[in-house]
Amino acid sequence: MVGSTIRAAIVEDQHEIREGLATLTNRTSGYRCTGSFRTMEEALEGIKLEVPDIALCDLGLPGMSGIEGIRILKDRYPELQLLVL
Repeated sequence: MVGSTIRAAIVEDQHEIREGLATLTNRTSGYRCTGSFRTMEEALEGIKLEVPDIALCDLGLPGMSGIEGIRILKDRYPELQLLVL
């Protein structure tokens, strides 16, 4: 990915952590946050608008767990790299 921007999505229910990671991502050269989501349900809807290269996912989320969501994301977007927070 030399010369290209890495697109990252964040799935985290804690506002301060989610916004902090989004800010850090956007302020780091070569990275751009494509979306920050409070729940996995929000992420599954929002990610399809602009599929990121990588997603940082919390496991303990309200509603659908991060584990369930990661399985769905990997099935829908096999090239998507997933990191657990």
